[in-house]
Amino acid sequence: MPEIRIHLLRCGSIALSREALFGGREGLASTLRQAAAPRSERIELPCYCYLIEHPKGLVLVDTGVGRAFSSAGVFDAKASAALIGKPLTAYLHPSVAPGESISEQLSSRGIKPTDLDLVLLTHLDADHVGGLHELHGAKRFLLPEDEYFWSCRTVYKLRQPRSLWMDMPLERFWYHGSPLGTNRWAYDLFGDESVMLINLPGHTDGLCAVMLRNGGRFVLLASDAALCRENLETQTPPGFYFDRQLGKKALAYLSSLALERGCEGVLLSHDRHETRTMISL
Repeated sequence: MPEIRIHLLRCGSIALSREALFGGREGLASTLRQAAAPRSERIELPCYCYLIEHPKGLVLVDTGVGRAFSSAGVFDAKASAALIGKPLTAYLHPSVAPGESISEQLSSRGIKPTDLDLVLLTHLDADHVGGLHELHGAKRFLLPEDEYFWSCRTVYKLRQPRSLWMDMPLERFWYHGSPLGTNRWAYDLFGDESVMLINLPGHTDGLCAVMLRNGGRFVLLASDAALCRENLETQTPPGFYFDRQLGKKALAYLSSLALERGCEGVLLSHDRHETRTMISL
């Protein structure tokens, strides 16, 4: 197969408390502490999206934080609260530096939304769909059916404001039985196993990781199955998880994949240690 190129695009940032990032306790008290943490005690994390040049089309994975959250390029509590509410704003502290919104990142590469053959959403959290409305005109928008179905849960209603995505023309796909993933569910996007969408529940029920394969080499875009390398190194899920036991299974799976022959990287959507901007397969 011809070369597959994966471009890492930083599309904004979130700033989480150490407790949220490194496995805070479950429950309301922990969540409130995480949301109340002062800015000086938070860790800023990038929000990565991935532009994939594939022989069968131009694919964007996730959209990051949108420009509407951060018109001046810094954290804007008022603007963010108008979009996702005060509690989620207090938890995430989202911001988008100048030039970092998904539309700006694409424009700097000479790409218009209408050039995108597919926009894939790995899950519906605000820092992954916040730039969705900047992409009107893309040919297709795709989301796991399980992610859409379970968005009705109260915990997801708080995390995934519907105003960010409900009015967009989202197609949904069903996972199928597969050797891949902790659920052994996956979806073959192009029918040739070059792009496999793998269910890794824990952070959310429907979350999908994206395996890009060309010959014997592959890269896994792990989305939020882990937020940062420290989660993998310690096998500790972050505090922002729906099901910590499933999250631990996902961490073990990512670690095992990273050791497989041909693995060129397990990329995490909020890895503050990532330095690469492009990977070729």
